[in-house]
Amino acid sequence: MAAVSKMLLPWLPALLIAALGAVALAAAALPAPARRARQQRLAAIAILGVLALGTMVWQGWAAGQEIARLKRNDHSTELAIEVKSLKDELAKLRLATQARSLDGQTTARLIDLLRAAGSHKVVVSCPPNDIEAYEYATDIADALKSANWDARGPETTMIFGNIRAMGVNVFDHAAPGSDTAKILVEAFEKTGIPYQTRVPPSTGMDVGTVELFIGAKPRLAAPTTAETGIDTDGRHPD
Repeated sequence: MAAVSKMLLPWLPALLIAALGAVALAAAALPAPARRARQQRLAAIAILGVLALGTMVWQGWAAGQEIARLKRNDHSTELAIEVKSLKDELAKLRLATQARSLDGQTTARLIDLLRAAGSHKVVVSCPPNDIEAYEYATDIADALKSANWDARGPETTMIFGNIRAMGVNVFDHAAPGSDTAKILVEAFEKTGIPYQTRVPPSTGMDVGTVELFIGAKPRLAAPTTAETGIDTDGRHPD
């Protein structure tokens, strides 16, 4: 019976509309009836119209409910979200464990761009006791020196605070901005070297100085209890 209902229900609005048209045509074909008979026929037409419209609205609602039910039971969407989340975490892990460096092609391109701009003064620095940041700062400083720039460093400093960023932090202590910083930013963009311009501190830098600070790499966020099933004290929650 349910199967028969599912087969008939999609045709119900059409049948009602057909009946509505038939009644309307019959009413139009008959001679002008008495006032009461005309009202009865118009009422019948209106009822059929309301039934047809109501059936179509109900079918639309039922279809929406069925689609929602199918989506709730479709585990492929949930699985795709979980796979994407795992891929994102894997990418973050690779980024966190991979040391930053300049490859040969990028270094050569950077040297060519900077050499064509003439010699400029710049300081390269990094936080103390961070070997990975120091080695990346060394790559940057060596490229600048190879381009015949007056590059100093890499030096270690804490005047910029505990900056954690993958890219080169560009501090330009000049107002409104120096040509040196503009040349460096343009060269970084053309070579695909990640960077970020930052507001220099009020103290610790000489006016007109451009400094490239290589901060520590960002830390990976610790997994939550919901993700690991383990409390921060190492115990499994009850």
